[in-house]
Amino acid sequence: MSIIDRAKGFFQWEDEHKNKGNGTSLLDAKVTSKTAVVVGTMRAGKTTHVAALGKTAQYKASDTQHSESPFRVIIDEGATNILDDIAELSCGHFPEATPIRDNPIVNQGFKFEWEEPTFFGNRFNVKHQAVMPVLDYAGEQLVGLIKKVKQAKTLEQMMAIEGGTDQLTSIINNASALIIVINAERAEGLPIFQPEPWQKIPGMSKHPDVNIHRIIFPILQYKHETRQFSPALERIFIVITACDLLFPIAKSISARTNQPFDPIPVDGNFQVSNASLDSFMKAFFPQTHSLIASLNVNVQYFPSYFELEGADRGDIQYWDAEKTQPKIKRGNIFDTPDWVHNVNRPKYTEYWYNLEIEALREFATRV
Repeated sequence: MSIIDRAKGFFQWEDEHKNKGNGTSLLDAKVTSKTAVVVGTMRAGKTTHVAALGKTAQYKASDTQHSESPFRVIIDEGATNILDDIAELSCGHFPEATPIRDNPIVNQGFKFEWEEPTFFGNRFNVKHQAVMPVLDYAGEQLVGLIKKVKQAKTLEQMMAIEGGTDQLTSIINNASALIIVINAERAEGLPIFQPEPWQKIPGMSKHPDVNIHRIIFPILQYKHETRQFSPALERIFIVITACDLLFPIAKSISARTNQPFDPIPVDGNFQVSNASLDSFMKAFFPQTHSLIASLNVNVQYFPSYFELEGADRGDIQYWDAEKTQPKIKRGNIFDTPDWVHNVNRPKYTEYWYNLEIEALREFATRV
């Protein structure tokens, strides 16, 4: 057998086995770990956002399977129900909010992998992988846990604190990014304003801006005090949920100021959206905005909303008689020849979730 024949045989075997282990599959590949922590107050939409991010990643993984630049995802549920939450979105339901747990042990997260061809072709692709655990505590509980950790003077005292602080300190220590989820309805002063479901929880305020600040500040302070062995924050991602409620105010601001203000531009202009949402934060969450601005780190905004059944005709449909659970609009398999992409597909800001995944990619692969 000639050298050429042997080479052909090798490459044929490689094509047949390239996804069968030996360090070439997602689970076998070497990992470069970056940590992003999702935080937000009660009913901000954290659970829904995490579920939609996972769903978008699943769509992306399936759609790029045979491309030159495949994307892969593994979702680790830990002690959560994230896969159920994703399925709920497919069924037109919003998932239940994160409860206050007595002893939360949460290790859910995403394992993302991006593969790109090199100058030598796709036989020599380069892979970038990141593991991003999500600390999905209820925001109010997170404040209390961080305060307890800060008050502990020794490692023994820290480990003795109930409420999962061993996991909390590990994840916060390693965090290089924060994903801050803010509900547009918490914009105090707007007609759409809805007070937070305020409870008698120590450290809680009736003002949403104060609550968000109080959740973020202890994390930043903790990172600063442990900076000798804790990586610095590189990114802050801010997700504004229920962003469709800003459409009326967006039109009013643009008309009165003669300046562009569009949280979700039709043409997908990221710069316009980022500037508009930054202005929104500066106006309605000034304490939180000033805190983030003082960090001198890269900040990116992402709008998020789900289309509701009947919203276009002013008759929103609900799953319950009390009208507390609106129905999410879903794809109709008969309205497109490409039906496989439209089965039980919720209508949401999928384009912006894909941009968020790309932003996480840049963050995760940055040296």
